[in-house]
Amino acid sequence: MNCPFCKISSMRTVTAGGREIDRCMTCGALWFDVGEIRELTEGRVPVEGETAGTGCESAAEPAAEPAGQATGGLLRKMHREAEGLSCPRCGGKLRAIDFQVTGVPVFLCLGCRGYLSPRGSAAAIHARFESIREHRGEYAALGEAMAGEVRSRMEGQRGAAWGGPRAQIPLPILVPLGDDGPALQSLPVVTYLFIGLSAVLYFYFQISGAVPRLPGGAAGLPSGQGLGGVPAAAILASPFLHAGLVPLLAGALFLFVLGDNVEDRIGRIPFLILYLLCGAAAGVAHLLWGKAGHPAALGSAGAVAGVLGAYLIFFPQVSITMYGLGRMASLPAYLFACAWVVAAFLIGPGPLTNFIYPAPFSLAGNMAGFGAGVCCAVFWRFLEVAAVDRPSPS
Repeated sequence: MNCPFCKISSMRTVTAGGREIDRCMTCGALWFDVGEIRELTEGRVPVEGETAGTGCESAAEPAAEPAGQATGGLLRKMHREAEGLSCPRCGGKLRAIDFQVTGVPVFLCLGCRGYLSPRGSAAAIHARFESIREHRGEYAALGEAMAGEVRSRMEGQRGAAWGGPRAQIPLPILVPLGDDGPALQSLPVVTYLFIGLSAVLYFYFQISGAVPRLPGGAAGLPSGQGLGGVPAAAILASPFLHAGLVPLLAGALFLFVLGDNVEDRIGRIPFLILYLLCGAAAGVAHLLWGKAGHPAALGSAGAVAGVLGAYLIFFPQVSITMYGLGRMASLPAYLFACAWVVAAFLIGPGPLTNFIYPAPFSLAGNMAGFGAGVCCAVFWRFLEVAAVDRPSPS
């Protein structure tokens, strides 16, 4: 097989994890057929101590940029380089992409969907996934904790005892406590404005002794009652009114930890639109598909679910420190999002839940907000790629 960079028959097969990976013996570039790049992310492909190049290395021997930032000059450089390369497997066109939004650029064949990775990119991908490989035990422990929560709920439904006097019931919440996201380039004004507005409104109603009311006079968005009689202003205002201190703090944590990076990535006005759109999507879904008889919804749960969805698309590999169901752990964003989705299904109505979340969004509302955030972020990524592909004026 010819190396696309060296233009000679220098690709040889090496075995990794039972698969045969093609490596250039001259420049160290790697070719991965469909599904084979998992051997690299899971650490089974050696990436160090390779033979140095002899003048025909790829011009794109990247030093990886911060996670989510490979849409800058390096990716544009590799995009231009891709015009002179072809797939070593099928001869198809190659395209420079940001691999799983890690900040590491590689080449993707548009025909057979294989990956061509320069030596530097392979080393960077190997390093990006190292923390995931090192903390597999913690991820397994998180899964066991969630399984234990399901088991406890089933035992409770069947009348079984919760355990001895030392048994502890974990708080039915899952929140981020910090992240290792890229350094902010500007002050997240809109994020802080949302947190401040929600806090001011909550304490105003607490001090005045009045019950929080949405525009139109309702105390919340009624679950499963349809859109009839609910003004649009009530749907937009719902994410800023909270019936309890815990939902206020949980929403503030999601915004403070995750929202600032999303706002920094897309800008203040787009972030404002994203938050309101996700909150509206959650409110409409709660009104249409929420289970009748469940509590009316107040609070930012659906809107911050959208922020989480956008964060997942922009920064899937960034580590998030979280509390969830009695445990603290540090997980990549995509695993935190998985844990949040699982928790959204597990945490249902009950005495403790109703005390902590006196006016929660339904599962349909939370999932709709999350899905809206994912879709908005994917669309934004499409615009970013389109801007990179657009030829610069001569």
